[in-house]
Amino acid sequence: MLLAALIDAGANIQAIRDKLHLIPVHYSRCKSINLKTETVLTHGFRSCGIDLGISEEYHDISANQFLSVTEQIMQSSNLSKQAADFALNSVRMLVEVESQLHGASVSETHLHEAGSADTLADVFGVAAAMDSLNLFGSDIISTPVAVGGGHVKFSHGTLSIPAPAVMEMVRRFQIPILGGPTTVELATPTGVVMLANLVNEFSSVYPAMIAEKVGYGSGKMTLDSSPNFLRVVLGTRLETPQRAKETVQVLETNLDDVSGEIVSHAVQGLIEAGAKDAWVTFGLFKKNRPGQILHVLCDPQDSAKLSRIMIEETGTLGVRQQFWQRLTLSREVQSVSVQISGKAFEVRIKLARDATGNIIRVKPEFDDVRAIAKEVGLPARRVEEIVSVQVSGKYQRPE
Repeated sequence: MLLAALIDAGANIQAIRDKLHLIPVHYSRCKSINLKTETVLTHGFRSCGIDLGISEEYHDISANQFLSVTEQIMQSSNLSKQAADFALNSVRMLVEVESQLHGASVSETHLHEAGSADTLADVFGVAAAMDSLNLFGSDIISTPVAVGGGHVKFSHGTLSIPAPAVMEMVRRFQIPILGGPTTVELATPTGVVMLANLVNEFSSVYPAMIAEKVGYGSGKMTLDSSPNFLRVVLGTRLETPQRAKETVQVLETNLDDVSGEIVSHAVQGLIEAGAKDAWVTFGLFKKNRPGQILHVLCDPQDSAKLSRIMIEETGTLGVRQQFWQRLTLSREVQSVSVQISGKAFEVRIKLARDATGNIIRVKPEFDDVRAIAKEVGLPARRVEEIVSVQVSGKYQRPE
């Protein structure tokens, strides 16, 4: 429904078809995909319906194989980095939740419905549609998710709605839900995981905005009480948000038999390998043994590489992984000239801005401060003060 609504709102259909045609190239159980659109009338309202026309040989696939196929499709596409990250993160989260629910590791998990070509078509179709509309990086808001009610039959039997995978994802990502308004399944694991990777904010009311395009995507079921469609509204928000939301992954492992030198070396190696941050806390483990907890903050696509480094460098037997949502300010680094002790130096300055462009924090890079302090024979604290005074006129922060 989300893909159909984006198409109705103006997404480039050929760009979407180009990405969908990559699926049978890399996924052996999928033989073909043929996207068609149609106008659907439901309860007197027009919406866009789609038929993916998937020819597929159904059999179980391991979670690792499904992730590998996803990566191959992503790498062969010309999606933007944000779109590619969205596709890979969505499938990775879906696989992780399925593994957790079955009490197994990702390497031991086999997928049933989640491993269908339809899952890949939804994820890569939405990625391509969002790309064609230049929506990645935009402020994306959703109303609470209607999950429906009653029961649903699938490979593991009959269960109450929402399905376990849906419930785990809405719990993990704090997505607000509503029961009803009908006794059928309205929210699928694939749909919810895509929302988790797209939406910046959930709100029960629309924000102040000017609507410019509206798209309606029709579902397959006919509901007795209301039209079965999803609505996408594209427009300009009148109030500017101050922060951006992103999904990051946190890796952790307990260490009770590793020296401080090895842990320090591991932290440095993880930072150099692309971790956003790495740090150590102290704890008390089994048999009252004191030890250290190594934490790593990273982009989800880097988690496998950084987990391997953690294992190789520390000898740990396992790494915990979880997804976090974080709010961040826009940051940039600029180089400025300063005069200290009669000498000229170039110092990198880290600037933090809100969404309106106002500078709210200015901080010199400490590596540059330390190098200058060593050369001029002053305490680093004093050099930092001098630099801050000299750049304060150039970078004014709002009162």
